[in-house]
Amino acid sequence: MFGTLAIRVLKGDGSIDGRKKMILKAVIDHYIRSAEPVGSKTLSGQPGLDISPATLRNEMASLEAMGFLEQPHTSAGRVPTPSGYRVYVDELMPEHSLPPEEQNTIDQVTRLRMSELDNLLNRASRLIADLTRYATVTAAGPAAREEHVYVSGEANLLDYPEFQDLMRARRTLEYITEQRASLIRSAPVWERDGIRVVIGPENAATELSDASVLMATYPVGGGARGMIGIVGPTRMDYSRMVSRLRYFAEKLTEMTE
Repeated sequence: MFGTLAIRVLKGDGSIDGRKKMILKAVIDHYIRSAEPVGSKTLSGQPGLDISPATLRNEMASLEAMGFLEQPHTSAGRVPTPSGYRVYVDELMPEHSLPPEEQNTIDQVTRLRMSELDNLLNRASRLIADLTRYATVTAAGPAAREEHVYVSGEANLLDYPEFQDLMRARRTLEYITEQRASLIRSAPVWERDGIRVVIGPENAATELSDASVLMATYPVGGGARGMIGIVGPTRMDYSRMVSRLRYFAEKLTEMTE
């Protein structure tokens, strides 16, 4: 688990039982795939959800009251809130096994010599951006200077409906490209197996309040650690992204050892 501080502020008594968690997971899984608000009719009859539409509506309304879901004004369906994503990441998302073909692609980059670290990180940044279709950032150390922090795939974010608002996209992209060293130096709170996850407004920088940031660290010698990061919309396939980032960090760690 990512930690016991998953949700700090909840309405009511803050409890979320097994059925609510099952419904929350189903909503988030569907929303990650579709980017469309999820209604009770959409979920009714799905495998593992033998629950009547009326009960689903009541439970989803309860999850909304607790702060895990919200209802866009233009839709009858609901979408996850950052708090909902936090519960999903901490407790509900499945483990994802990285396919052999993706492992092979990553292995090709990590065969470079550590003496070519800057070249390796630059290529790694582009590779991860291509694999994830998100923006990526890599550095040889948390205190790296701007010229040694590599950013790739910024334009990928424009492919997502969350960043069709040009003002929202601009502030996020400008921060990633112009403040990339600050992004690397930021210290996310929640961590699971070496992967740090910050969701939406959990980010210290307001420019990233509409994005999620995943970071992994790896040793670079002399007690220092480098970092690899992914920046994307909060509607992210966290399980898949965590597995990719973890595998890359493990391969880099093997190189240094």
